[in-house]
Amino acid sequence: MNRLPLEGIRVVDFGQIIAIPFAAQILGWLGAEVILVESSQHMTNRALPPFADGVVGVNRSAACNLMHSNKLSLVLNLHDPDGVELARKVISISDVVLENFATGTIDRLGLGYEEARKLKPDIIYLSLGAFGRSGPMKDFVGFHSVINAFSGLAAATGYPEGHPRILGGIFPDPLSGSYSILGILQALYHREVYGEGQYIEVAMTEALTAMMPESVAEYTMNGRDAERVGNRDKEKAPHNIYRCKGDQKWVAISVSLDSQWGSFCVAAGKPEWASDLRFIDAGQRLANQDVLDSLIEGWTLNYEPYKITEILQHVGVPSFPALDSLELLKDRHLIDRGFIAWTDHPETGWRPIDNVAWKIDGKRPVEYPRAPLLGEHNLYVLEELLGFSKSKIQRLVRSETLV
Repeated sequence: MNRLPLEGIRVVDFGQIIAIPFAAQILGWLGAEVILVESSQHMTNRALPPFADGVVGVNRSAACNLMHSNKLSLVLNLHDPDGVELARKVISISDVVLENFATGTIDRLGLGYEEARKLKPDIIYLSLGAFGRSGPMKDFVGFHSVINAFSGLAAATGYPEGHPRILGGIFPDPLSGSYSILGILQALYHREVYGEGQYIEVAMTEALTAMMPESVAEYTMNGRDAERVGNRDKEKAPHNIYRCKGDQKWVAISVSLDSQWGSFCVAAGKPEWASDLRFIDAGQRLANQDVLDSLIEGWTLNYEPYKITEILQHVGVPSFPALDSLELLKDRHLIDRGFIAWTDHPETGWRPIDNVAWKIDGKRPVEYPRAPLLGEHNLYVLEELLGFSKSKIQRLVRSETLV
């Protein structure tokens, strides 16, 4: 593999939970050296379950091992002046700083942007907050559920005549993390051309709202809120997720054209549906979706999801199983493409994990670096990068600066 794009770039990761750790990890996959600044006194994703084999431990959290691959762990006590001074020294030899503390926290520590650029005039500094770093809500904190609600996404998610729904998982975090990556890459390009650093601010709510053009346009153009349609579509029918044979097994089916509908009916062994006046064209199928979905599910319940997919894709009808986590890890397509990687961790052993979502020169990284143990790279950062003597490092350990 050729040289990675960000080789030679050093990133300081002060990230908490998911959004900024995700962004820093991707920068690492692009070749940057990422120093993760942690403290055993203030655990974030290292304290989040689930833990490997149900055994609680700072090196056993799934969130930690998913978000911190290919990083260096430096443990600092940021409540101690010496710990803050060490963090300042790390910033002075770095190119990028990432943080997502509550507004004002990083400044009170003496590690905000104004201080950082005194240490490194061309530093690129990104600060991510739930609602941004300015405005009347700048001091509010929020996690994924709050972001879903405030962004407007919850209002557009749900079933007809039902209440707003919050998407499961942590959808706003990797999305706002991706926006952060775009900002960092643009700032690195700007610095390469003009020699200037930049301060970048990302609001999670704004990142999520920007991904909802249909809902925003519906109101700005027509003065009405977007209609909640569940898994259905405003123009296509059938278009839904249907229960299949087995426990919580489902398949997605989408029909766009009348010709596809005809093929569907023949493949399902129900040619009479094609001539049924209730389903004769897209308009009638949309008007009679409740009956239509009930009939289709009566058919899909007899088969496993992959069998439905095989039957329908064979005749040109879009269909695919709704996969759970285990099915994703076992999917032959993802395995064949190298998207499912295996990592060997000294405490959790071999574990499957999702790889990077791109290839460079047709290849993914040959090895998938594991997440670091807490404080694993203290010696490397302090001795090799900062030039501290072993005796000085030992004094820092005794003084509880490295905790």
